[in-house]
Amino acid sequence: MPNIKIKKLSKRYPSGSKQVNALNDINLEIADCKYHTLLGPSGCGKTTLLRTIAGLVEATEGQITFNNKNVSSLPVQDRDVGFVFQQFAIFPHLNVWDNTAYGPKIKGWNSKTIEEEVAKNLKLVGLYHRRDAMPNELSGGMKQRLGLARALAARPKLLLLDEPLSALDAKIGEFLRYELKKIVEDNKITAIHVTHNQE
Repeated sequence: MPNIKIKKLSKRYPSGSKQVNALNDINLEIADCKYHTLLGPSGCGKTTLLRTIAGLVEATEGQITFNNKNVSSLPVQDRDVGFVFQQFAIFPHLNVWDNTAYGPKIKGWNSKTIEEEVAKNLKLVGLYHRRDAMPNELSGGMKQRLGLARALAARPKLLLLDEPLSALDAKIGEFLRYELKKIVEDNKITAIHVTHNQE
């Protein structure tokens, strides 16, 4: 699992004749196999930092290393990162099984390995019995668990969670908060969870 170091990371966006600082000289070290939380109010740069670590946003300055390897210029598909978004980000035209199998298929795994990994992760998040269901047949909590299963099935070294529970009602959110931590610990994954929720 990666030990992540972020050095002097900045991200600026043009805004008319000025530039807006989304990130300003961030220095951070994230230990491997731990569950980390970035806590702060909306608009403080948490999501920008997460997306920069993933490779979805290119930093203006600074460096990101995974196990002392500079990944700052690597595209997202070469960083071995699983991303769970706030707004579910699942394919509406694919059923639960095929959504979960997407990452392993893209990585070119053989069909037996894909089948085993998909089944394992759907059981892990409690959706194996809904494997043939389409996303529009799932509740919000189920969609979020599907997003997690899809991210985990590709066996990422790093799991990034961008406000994954904020769209859920309080009871489901509390349940999934503990489930997420348990899944990350059981699978020895490095995780970074962005949230404004102090709980």
